[in-house]
Amino acid sequence: MALTFTVPSTELTATLANRRPEVVDNIFRGTPLLFAMSRLGGTQPVDGGLGLVKNLNYAKSTSGGSFSDYDILDTTPQNLETGAKYLDTSVYESVSISFQEEKRNQGRHVVFALWNQKITDASNTLRDRVGAMLTAAQPGAASKDINSLTEIIDEVPTADPSRTDSIGGIGNAQTWWRNKATAGGAFSIGDMTTMYNDVSDGSDFPTVLLTSDTIWEYYHNSQVGQIRYQDTRIADAGFPTLQFMNAPIMWEPQIGNTDEIYFLNFKYLKFETYDGADFVASEVVKPDNQAARVGQYLWMGQLTCNNRRRLGTLHGITAPA
Repeated sequence: MALTFTVPSTELTATLANRRPEVVDNIFRGTPLLFAMSRLGGTQPVDGGLGLVKNLNYAKSTSGGSFSDYDILDTTPQNLETGAKYLDTSVYESVSISFQEEKRNQGRHVVFALWNQKITDASNTLRDRVGAMLTAAQPGAASKDINSLTEIIDEVPTADPSRTDSIGGIGNAQTWWRNKATAGGAFSIGDMTTMYNDVSDGSDFPTVLLTSDTIWEYYHNSQVGQIRYQDTRIADAGFPTLQFMNAPIMWEPQIGNTDEIYFLNFKYLKFETYDGADFVASEVVKPDNQAARVGQYLWMGQLTCNNRRRLGTLHGITAPA
């Protein structure tokens, strides 16, 4: 007699696919950084290719200016653009049910209840996994994880100009590619203001400030008795937010470096996802060497940046004096 299951694999596949919108919503609404990026212009779909190439401008043209009548105009060719190239990465989470689990939970309704619970568990795990990758402390060499903020926003970019783990294929030896960084010391609104101004350029200012719950509380306590604002674009997710200058300040529970405030500008920092790889559901199949069936949720893309000068970190923050 052939191995038979209570529920056909096609129905498990359909359930996996039908639950996908809920899974995606859970990932973005359950991760402060991703939710802010999704609401404030930090996510971007991309077509396929050999890596993700970001065009960037690193200098200003010198072939221009004022003139009068028949003055000779400068037409010197300008080569002011280059490209940052990021290797893509992939993330998955498996959902499986064994032959024994199914037989211990006889009946279609019971099997579907178990399968749906497994999807919920996988969704929560995937949410936490992606969030942890994005905010992890410096990953190890040859990591296959999504780029983290700590990789793109270097704490001491000037102290290691020849770092081999270049960002987008461009090293810190290129001064125009370095992010802004300051060792903070005792928590200070003045230090926050200075960094905010350092990464701003006219009306081009940070989109979000991201930090740990401890530092968020330092800021909260410093505002007692003063007017505080929530950003209505992200407040409906239930994340506690305060306003600093023109940007909301949020805390991320999974943040790897808890003594930092990241100053993020979503014009330049993007969570990029390949078309057709946005936590898509695979087919549920039975492996040849297992008495079980398994499917996956799959994502492919990268966290990229094309202007690190507009990103900054205030790090090494301690309790207020």
